[in-house]
Amino acid sequence: MPETIFEIPALQSQDDADAVMFELQDLPCVNQADVDLGKRQAWVNHTAMISAEDIAAALAEAGYESRVKISEA
Repeated sequence: MPETIFEIPALQSQDDADAVMFELQDLPCVNQADVDLGKRQAWVNHTAMISAEDIAAALAEAGYESRVKISEA
């Protein structure tokens, strides 16, 4: 299963991290996710049915611009 790490510069507080985690968990085809506030990153394990770009778009829609740091299929 693909794993993608996103850099999310807007992560400033635990509330931001919680909001990002909620968005990730709410997406279809996301199996697991974790948010690291200190690194301002999110790790996502997802199926091939959703792309890293789709995940980034959902985060942007929620107000959290991100960019793919690492994507492994």
